[in-house]
Amino acid sequence: MTRTRIIACSRLVAFLVLVAVTIFGIYRFASGDWTEVIAYWRDHLEVIPLLAAISVIDVILEAVSWMWVYRRFRIRAFDRGGSCAFLVGRAGLLLPAQLGRLMRPDAMVKLERASVADALKAEGVVFVLDGISVVALLAGLLVYRTYPAAAPVAAIATIGVMVFLGNTISRFLTNTRLHLPVTFWWAWPTLFIILINMGGWVAHGLALHVVVADLPGDMNLWDSLFLGPGSAVLGVATGLPGGIGVTEGILGASLRIRSVPMEHLAVAVAAFRLITFWIWIPIGWIAIAVLRRRLSAPEPFEVAALSPKGGSV
Repeated sequence: MTRTRIIACSRLVAFLVLVAVTIFGIYRFASGDWTEVIAYWRDHLEVIPLLAAISVIDVILEAVSWMWVYRRFRIRAFDRGGSCAFLVGRAGLLLPAQLGRLMRPDAMVKLERASVADALKAEGVVFVLDGISVVALLAGLLVYRTYPAAAPVAAIATIGVMVFLGNTISRFLTNTRLHLPVTFWWAWPTLFIILINMGGWVAHGLALHVVVADLPGDMNLWDSLFLGPGSAVLGVATGLPGGIGVTEGILGASLRIRSVPMEHLAVAVAAFRLITFWIWIPIGWIAIAVLRRRLSAPEPFEVAALSPKGGSV
């Protein structure tokens, strides 16, 4: 069986699981005590704006780390155009196998701020540093369950090991297009970028906690901090667009294990994913429209040239 067929089969299985879980969830929601769910959300409306605020903080932290990486490649990103290019990537959340990430370097190239090679290299580094941050966070959380005081040490040690591996790999790529300066990895900005990304993943977990904190069941803060990032990473790792199906399935199964009733579970997962995932896709499309308008607008000197007698408009 070829790799392509394996990937296709895994996506089909994930889709079937999503359909089965959805049908079962609808059935349990329809046959359960839905009046209790409505009463709960009527009394907890403050959860929605708080969830939205935390989600915005999550995206802002991701944007800062993304811009900082591009800046280290001498690509201007800390401005309005860079912010627009970052949000353009949100429109690609439904593309499979992380292909949506290519929309951001493409936007920077269209803005004439970087070559294709530099933009793609910067985006690749963004992906690697983001991966290091979530692995370090999950490692720290796992150690926290047994030795709470050692959790920060475990997280920092994980970062150190991953950066060392990155530095070693970079040495093997010397004189290739993928080569990075050795000083890139062993530098304070690299650590700060990883920590900022970790802050974003913590915010993602806190967003889940805001939704499930007062639900019936045994969900606690540690569960949310671990399951929020963990389910997202496992979902994306399948190659499915946005991890759809897998992420919801992991969240739903985990909440059920923690004794959250099915009726509350379905609404909680839907609210969490709506605010932290789905709502950002139309924002990405708006960013694309803004970018296109920016690219099609004439430069100031062109407007002056078109005005009568070269005057300003």
